[in-house]
Amino acid sequence: MKYFIITGTSRGIGASLAKKLLDENHHIFCISRSNNQELISISKERDNKLSYYQFDLYNINKIDLLFEDIFKAIKNIFKAIKNDSEIESIYLINNAGVLSPLTPCEENKTEDILRNVNINLIAPMVITSNFIKHTNILNLDKRIMNISSGSAKYLLPSQSSYSTSKAGLDSFSKSISIEQMNKPFPVKIISVYPGVIDTEMQSEIRSVKKGDFPFVEQFIQLSKEGKLQSPEYTAEKLIELLFNENFGNEIIVEDLALTT
Repeated sequence: MKYFIITGTSRGIGASLAKKLLDENHHIFCISRSNNQELISISKERDNKLSYYQFDLYNINKIDLLFEDIFKAIKNIFKAIKNDSEIESIYLINNAGVLSPLTPCEENKTEDILRNVNINLIAPMVITSNFIKHTNILNLDKRIMNISSGSAKYLLPSQSSYSTSKAGLDSFSKSISIEQMNKPFPVKIISVYPGVIDTEMQSEIRSVKKGDFPFVEQFIQLSKEGKLQSPEYTAEKLIELLFNENFGNEIIVEDLALTT
């Protein structure tokens, strides 16, 4: 049995990841601000194991309690099948993210900056800390995939909060990899740039005024020319990467298409 904890499963990549991972040999723990009723219904129809936690990751101070609940459930499952050799692995996918504010720095509202950095960077840091704390003694295959962005490296105007938080996520992933090197039961970790994907985040970019974001026309053109990846394709490639035997050898994965 494989266990997965995925954030941001209400839509986009997260929803596609959870849907593709539904399997009789998987137990998925979903976290998102609103429930994905379609995903819940599909799991019930197939009799797949899915646990849903409706939670806003902006509430940083409550993440510890959330993960106590999640790992209490996981430990109960482990106890029930503790002699079962099919307990293979536990994986964390930090996928939840927000793009806004998409305006020049001096026009950004403080509350929008805080929400961006909390969800894109601080929440994955706190979640990762909890994941490692709760799995330290488990001699299992343990992996963390952080969904970053090319914006961490290739900077554009009006994306200062987003680019900074994603660059921080990359540095955090590198730091955790160094920490885990000499652990008896180490966690493997990567940060991956998934590409330009046809999600609500892209719709948000295309709706921004040119005065606020000078590159908006290029993003509109990408959509018109059909050059955006689908969430389904992206999820498929991310899952291939997650299961790859070389997972963790390269900490920052910049080109998802070349990894499998």
